[in-house]
Amino acid sequence: MKNLLFVNACVNRGTSRTYRLARELVALLEGSDDFDTREVTLEEEGLQPLTSVTLNRRAALAADGVFSDPVFRHARQAREADVIVMAAPYWDMGFPALLKVYIEAVSIPGIVYRYGEKGPTGLCRATKLYYVTTRGGFIDDARDLGFATVTELGKLYGIKEVKCISLNGLDIPADNLESVIRGVIAGLPARL
Repeated sequence: MKNLLFVNACVNRGTSRTYRLARELVALLEGSDDFDTREVTLEEEGLQPLTSVTLNRRAALAADGVFSDPVFRHARQAREADVIVMAAPYWDMGFPALLKVYIEAVSIPGIVYRYGEKGPTGLCRATKLYYVTTRGGFIDDARDLGFATVTELGKLYGIKEVKCISLNGLDIPADNLESVIRGVIAGLPARL
C-alpha cells in the first residue's frame, strides 16, 4: 500500500473552493491506486512559527540524531509519502502563513534532505507533489509565488514532479461559475 499525504491549508472548509478541488483530486488518486491517505488539516495541528528556543531545541535534537521526537513528525510523514497533495488558497501573491509554518516543520536536514559535498540531496520517497490552489483573479501559475516556493521545495526534497492544479477568476462575477468549477474537476484525470 502506498502513502498519500494530503496537506490541507484551507480554512472555511465548508465553502472553500480550494478544498473542494483538492478533495476531488484526492478521491481520484485514491481510486487510481491502493493508497493509505493521511490528511493533515493545518488549522487543527497547533503549529507555531519557529522561535529561538524551538529552533535551537530542534537543531540540538537533529545534531544528536534524535529524529523520533514529536517535533519531527511532519517531516517523517512527508519523507514516507509516495504522493503529496498540498492544498492552499491563493493569498497575497502566495499562500496562507500557516502553510509556511508547516513547511518550516517539514524542512529538516537529515529527514527530507541532506547536505553533501555537491549540495543538498532529497530524501523523500514521493515521486509527485500536486499543489492545488484557487484564485479570485487571473494569475497564471508561473506568477504564483506559492507554487514557485512549493516547486523549489519539491526539488530540495527530491520529488521528481511538481504539478499545479489551479482555478482562476473565482471572485469575478459570473453566472456560470459552478459549471467552470465542475469543468476543472472533470478534467482532473487528464492532469494526473
